[in-house]
Amino acid sequence: MPSSKDRQRIEIPVHFYEQLAQIAETEDRTITSVLNQLLFQALQGYQPTWIPSKHLSRFNEHAQHVLSLAREEALSFNHQYIGTEHLLLGLLREQEGLAALALEKLSVALDPVRAAVEKKIGRGNQPVKEEIDYVPRVRKVLSLALDEAERQGSAYVRTEHILLGIVRDGGGVGADILDTLGILGKVRAQVFELLG
Repeated sequence: MPSSKDRQRIEIPVHFYEQLAQIAETEDRTITSVLNQLLFQALQGYQPTWIPSKHLSRFNEHAQHVLSLAREEALSFNHQYIGTEHLLLGLLREQEGLAALALEKLSVALDPVRAAVEKKIGRGNQPVKEEIDYVPRVRKVLSLALDEAERQGSAYVRTEHILLGIVRDGGGVGADILDTLGILGKVRAQVFELLG
């Protein structure tokens, strides 16, 4: 816990201070009141960050395989990132997980989803040589998957939790494809039906 001295004095870069001072002068306020308002607004929208090195051990073997398959899918499209669309493709390819079964019951198949990804964002021009990483939305989806596992009392994140994370986030290409297929709103019920 920060000391009271830390709470009273926080050092910020000069350019931030100058921007705060300009806003305060324009709005006839103190810098402290502007900073308090900005921090309050930012904290309301805060989402926990998924940190691979910290949280990956909580993913079961099938969920970790989904992440590996998502990376393969991104590389096959020559994409320089791993997005929610790649996660969705990974979920469909990991046949041992409940997510693939739920999607199959909702008539979602791998090839049409691959075609939808290509139609929406296309392919890169050349193979990716450097290491690729998750986009911020995927990190958010994976943190939501952790939350879904905890809500269900599961010690491990399973494939269905990743799928529920995509649905709960509701944004990104993966959720958009599920919405276009008319099943975004049906996924949660299907997962819970399979869970019994």
